Amino acid sequence: MSDVVTVELRLIEQTFRLATSAEKKADLERAGQLLNEKFQEFRRKAPNVEHNKLVIMVGLELMQEVLSMNRSLQEYSHCERLLADIIDDVEKII
Repeated sequence: MSDVVTVELRLIEQTFRLATSAEKKADLERAGQLLNEKFQEFRRKAPNVEHNKLVIMVGLELMQEVLSMNRSLQEYSHCERLLADIIDDVEKII
């Protein structure tokens, strides 16, 4: 079991203290950095949009990316199963 560590992150203009494992600390910090970058990208594109609306827009785009990645993983998994079946069939013939 890994030790619990506290990480302080500045995310979208607010500071958060979060508990995580030592192994996940770097990933959490990187995720925060990417979130801030995405928020700043939206801020540059739409400087007059309210803060809360920008946060929602960023969250929505990130969720679309997650759904797209999940779909890709499912397609990969399906292809992997098909290839395994083909290999089994070929091995039976040989």
